Amino acid sequence: MYKIFQENKALVFPKIEGDSLKFDATPQESDRYDAELLCDFLPEWLDDRDPGDTFIHEVGENAVVQALKETFRLAPAAGGVVEKDGHFVSIVRKGIPDLPKGHVEQGETPEEAAMREVEEETGIGNLKIVKALTTTWHCYLEHEEWALKPTYWYLMSTSEAIQPKPQTEEGITEIKLIGKEEVEGFLKNTFRSISEILGKELRQIVTK
Repeated sequence: MYKIFQENKALVFPKIEGDSLKFDATPQESDRYDAELLCDFLPEWLDDRDPGDTFIHEVGENAVVQALKETFRLAPAAGGVVEKDGHFVSIVRKGIPDLPKGHVEQGETPEEAAMREVEEETGIGNLKIVKALTTTWHCYLEHEEWALKPTYWYLMSTSEAIQPKPQTEEGITEIKLIGKEEVEGFLKNTFRSISEILGKELRQIVTK
């Protein structure tokens, strides 16, 4: 099941498996009609303030890719869940609990971007990627243009002691270690894309 979040609502594609779409796939003419219908629908969905979820059952992956490419600018990002002694590192950005992440710059791999962004936003070095986590997808309006952001997440470890240095110029005011007692509060107050997609993995970290 594939989900795209916009604020507190989600567009859900039950037929699509996994957490990624093949954006470099060759468009199929047979999917053109479904893609056009979805292109017509997406602006209505983006403008709708109803926080409920919308399920799209009959549209295949190729048609979804065509419609998304015509509607959004793709803005890939990457971030990390740094695990340390049964806790994970969180940030508070503009008053909202979050995980460190940022845009993938030209010439970077998602893994390189994730480690760079985590170190920049938290001050934590000597990072090592343990494994890839589930990718999250959300869209947002920027300069009157809709962007679609896949965020590639990685579980990370560090040999350093945690000595937080929040990147204040990015609106980060706090860095916290989230353990078993704090995890539900974090998931309740963070973004829905994180709580729903990464919640199971975050709970596993603090119960090891």
